[in-house]
Formats: sequence, C-alpha cells, structure tokens
Amino acid sequence: MKLLSSFILVAAAACAQGLPIALGQNIQTFAMVGLAQGQTARLNVLNPGVPAPLATGIICSALLTFYDDQGASLKSATVAVIPNRSMQLDLESDADLKLAVNQRRQIRATIQIPPSAPPAGSAPSTCTLVPSLEIFDSVTGKTQVVLTDVRPVGGIFAVIRGTLP
Repeated sequence: MKLLSSFILVAAAACAQGLPIALGQNIQTFAMVGLAQGQTARLNVLNPGVPAPLATGIICSALLTFYDDQGASLKSATVAVIPNRSMQLDLESDADLKLAVNQRRQIRATIQIPPSAPPAGSAPSTCTLVPSLEIFDSVTGKTQVVLTDVRPVGGIFAVIRGTLP
C-alpha cells in the first residue's frame, strides 16, 4: 500500500510539472552501435500487412529516432508505412554528425508506434512494424552491420519520469 501511495504521489507530481507521459505507447530500442566517419545508419521499418482475405491491411505510423549515448536526440522523422512496404530514416556520419576522420560516435535507434483508436464499434487494431538497423559504407553502399533485435522501452520508471526513450 505504501508503494502504491508513493507511485501515485510521484506520478501526480510529474503531471503537475507538465512532463510528457507516454501511456500506451509501443516504444522499441536497438542496442548501442558505433558509427564512424564515412558510414550511414539506416533505420528501416517494414509493415508486413495482413494477408488476404483477412483484411486489406493497416497503415502504420511511427516515430523513428536516433539518439546518442547521452540520450540526446540526433534525428527523427514520423513515417506512415502502408502494408507490404517499408520506410527508413538515415543518419549520415558526415552530413548529420559532422564526424571527422578517425572519429566515432555511439548511437541507438528507437521506433515509437502510437496507439491507434479503433473505429466505433470495432475491435482495436494492431499495428505491426518489423524494424532493422543497418550500418553501411556511405560511398560504396556496402552493408557492414545489420541489427534486428529490439527491446521494449518504458515501464513504470520511464512513465513516472515522463521521458521518452
């Protein structure tokens, strides 16, 4: 009971301060990865759609974001992905990060899928996006690393703090 009271008190304080609280958000993160001069990080999201005849598919919206190792947002974009298609966000080491020769920066990428309200009288829809994070040589386009393992972000402390990824 004491723990519940403490939680309510802290959550109320966060709300009173006007902090954003991300309830119901589906946020996934990749692990940290290094990006060196001459490389590009590409965050891909695929909407596999729903096979016919079950449905025509759902357009999925998502916020794609790159962060540095201190939690600062480096680049983000909101995308709408139609079924059986993909969208991406690129982070270029030269243009976006201004990395010099022999410089390296630790980054991670997140995908945030907002909850979608179902049409009146229908069941809630699920939006499924399949993410991957690719590091490739900016000149040759040759892929050097592909990450597909993501972890959910959030939990009680992220909500209380009012911070997103």
